[in-house]
Amino acid sequence: MFFSASGYTPEIPREFVVGSNICGSVSVACWVFLLLPQLIEQYRLKSADGIAIGFITLWMIGDIANLLGAVIGHLRPNVSLLALWFCFSDSLLVLSYIYYTHKSRLQKMLEETNEDTPLLPGPAESELDHTHHHHHHHAHHAPWWLSTGLPLVFVFLVSAGSYMLSDSTPDDGPEEKPLVAEVLGYFSAAMYLFARIPQIIQNHRRRSVEGLSMGFFLLSMLGNLTYSGQILILRQDKEWIMLYLPWLLGSVGTVFEDLVIFGQFYLYDDDDEIDDE
Repeated sequence: MFFSASGYTPEIPREFVVGSNICGSVSVACWVFLLLPQLIEQYRLKSADGIAIGFITLWMIGDIANLLGAVIGHLRPNVSLLALWFCFSDSLLVLSYIYYTHKSRLQKMLEETNEDTPLLPGPAESELDHTHHHHHHHAHHAPWWLSTGLPLVFVFLVSAGSYMLSDSTPDDGPEEKPLVAEVLGYFSAAMYLFARIPQIIQNHRRRSVEGLSMGFFLLSMLGNLTYSGQILILRQDKEWIMLYLPWLLGSVGTVFEDLVIFGQFYLYDDDDEIDDE
C-alpha cells in the first residue's frame, strides 16, 4: 500500500509535487508509529482485552500480503523495509495480546483454585483481589499527551526528516507490477478494511472502548488521509484514479471505519466513567 509521488513530470505544477511529497512523508511517519500508542495502552493496563483478536489477525494478514507484494513487485527498498517494519510491530502486538490474555487466564485459574480449596494463604488471595479491584478503577485513560500527543510529536519529527531525505526519483507505478503483486495489493487493502469490523462489533457488544488507544486510531486516520492525499493532489483524472483504486479504497474506507470507532469512543467513554463510580 505504498506510493511515492516524487517523480517530477512537467505537466504537474511543482507545488503539487511538493504537497504530495509532504503528504507522503507524514503518511509514512504515521505508519511507523501507528502501533506505539496501543502497545503503551496495553502495557499500562496490563491487559489486551480491549483489542479484538479478529482485528489483530486480519491486520497482520494484510501486512504480510503487503510485504509479499512489495518484494514480488520489486518496489523500492524503503517500501519493502517499511512493510517489514509493519510485520515486526504487528508481531509485538500479537505477542502482547497472547501474553496478557494468557496471564489473565492464569490468574483466573488461580482465583478459582483459591475459591475451591484454600490452598493459598489468605493474604495472597486478598492481594490478588486487591490488584484486580485496583486495576478496574485505574484502568482509565493514560494522560492524553502520553497516548496521543507524544506519538503525534514523533510523527511530525519523522515526517520532516523523511521529507528532507526523500529522493525525487519517480516510483515504479503499479502499471509495471507483476499481476501477483497487484492481487496482493488488493488483498492487503481488503484485509485492512475488514480488520476494523471485529473491533467495531466488540466495542458495541461490550459497550466500552476500554483498553483501546485513541492515539492509534488518530494516527491511522491521519496516515490514511495523507496517503490518499498524496495520490489525489497529483492528478484527478479517471485513468490515474483507476490505477490507484485498491489503495484509495483501502485508505478512504478505513477512514470511515475509524470515524465509527471515534463515535464509539464518544459514546462509551462516559458509560465507563459512570460504571466506575
